[in-house]
Amino acid sequence: MTTSQHDFRPGRAVVIGAGFAGLTAAAVLSAQFAEVIVIEQDQIAPSPAPRKSLPQANHAHALLHAGHAMLARLFPGFAARAVAAGSLRLQVRSQWRSCLRGRWTAPEDTGLSVLSQTRGLLDHLIRAELAACPGIRHLRAKVSGLAVDRRGQVCGVHLHGEDPATPLAAALVIDASGRAGQSDLWLARLGMPAPVTETAAPEVRYVSAEFSRAVTAGPDLAGWLNPAQSPQRRGGILAPVEQGRWIATASTRFGDDLPRDEAGFRAFLHGLPDPKLAALLQPERCLTGFSQYRVATTRLKRFDLAPRQMPPGYLPVGDVIASFNPVYGQGLSVAALQVEALATALRAVGRAEGWQSALRDLYLGRALRPALWAWQLGLAADHAFPEFTATPSPGAEDLRRALNRAFLVSTRNAEVRRAVDRSLHLVDPPDALFDLPVIAEALAPTARPPVAPPHERAF
Repeated sequence: MTTSQHDFRPGRAVVIGAGFAGLTAAAVLSAQFAEVIVIEQDQIAPSPAPRKSLPQANHAHALLHAGHAMLARLFPGFAARAVAAGSLRLQVRSQWRSCLRGRWTAPEDTGLSVLSQTRGLLDHLIRAELAACPGIRHLRAKVSGLAVDRRGQVCGVHLHGEDPATPLAAALVIDASGRAGQSDLWLARLGMPAPVTETAAPEVRYVSAEFSRAVTAGPDLAGWLNPAQSPQRRGGILAPVEQGRWIATASTRFGDDLPRDEAGFRAFLHGLPDPKLAALLQPERCLTGFSQYRVATTRLKRFDLAPRQMPPGYLPVGDVIASFNPVYGQGLSVAALQVEALATALRAVGRAEGWQSALRDLYLGRALRPALWAWQLGLAADHAFPEFTATPSPGAEDLRRALNRAFLVSTRNAEVRRAVDRSLHLVDPPDALFDLPVIAEALAPTARPPVAPPHERAF
């Protein structure tokens, strides 16, 4: 499906938030509604730039394979236009390199890639795609609540400073307000119970800056990932981005100190188990200040467990549903898969009376699938740190054992390497690893974890 195919529903759709999830959701809605209004409280610059409501915008933002593949289905030709604008399409393993236990994985093409660029460029590229979508307009405002009709169905949004008696009407409201949004408060005011919420405490802190990048070709033009791995609590990333720059990141887990200046930053990278990042950065100039960010806790809201407690006409997406450990780069791609689920559900429910209720019931389950995949993968990896705590999650320990076995076997088995990459990049659900005979035999009689079924393509 592309955004040029239309099956209009009556009325207007409203999207709260103009981040990645909100923009891609607006594109999907434009194929279904004559008018789509995207509400954002920040001033949007005409050129790529960070903004206040995106506190992680100064850090690396690479799209996993599942994420940029969805954009290619939503906006045919997107990858070529992104690369022309400066994004780098990097093959996993051969150009998106990971250092595991002090050794870099060998270069290899497993059929997957990432799209690497600044967050400002990524959102700017998507806004450019939206310019070709009919009926979308942007409104700078702040949402203060949800409006409901006498049936309890969401029928619009209230805006700060506007008459509460005349809300902005909408037949469907998509909440992409992000991790810091007010969705819990809005729903509580309507008398809606809070969804069951699972939490985790990965305690990640990182600091990033942009550096010059003399490397423009060859084997060193790659994303270099040297993550913290227990008992090592320090890690680093070099991600090549547009305008001949690196985004360099130093990260710590569970309390280790972050560097505070350029000298400390370079010393930090030099002290990692492998000196590759420090060596690549040694001749380069620091071009920006250093931006810090901390993620102490993450959470997964189980809207799928009681979908009918949610008001019809309102659907959450992206970080409103779940936030993840940023070390694994899952958030944008999970949002992309949720938007794809929205497109599938919109087409499936048709235009009969009560379609908002049918859409809610169908969408919430499908939107939680990729969130659950990413959540389980994150738990499985983070449980290696003894300080890590999380809501008990069925199957997480089995998945951790499967991943450990898969990583071990992958050093000599190309099929397992491909399967691991497909799961980590959210192309296949994590329990696909249990279908590999070499993994199943090693883990028998361990039960298969209750992970969601394979994702259904929407485009």
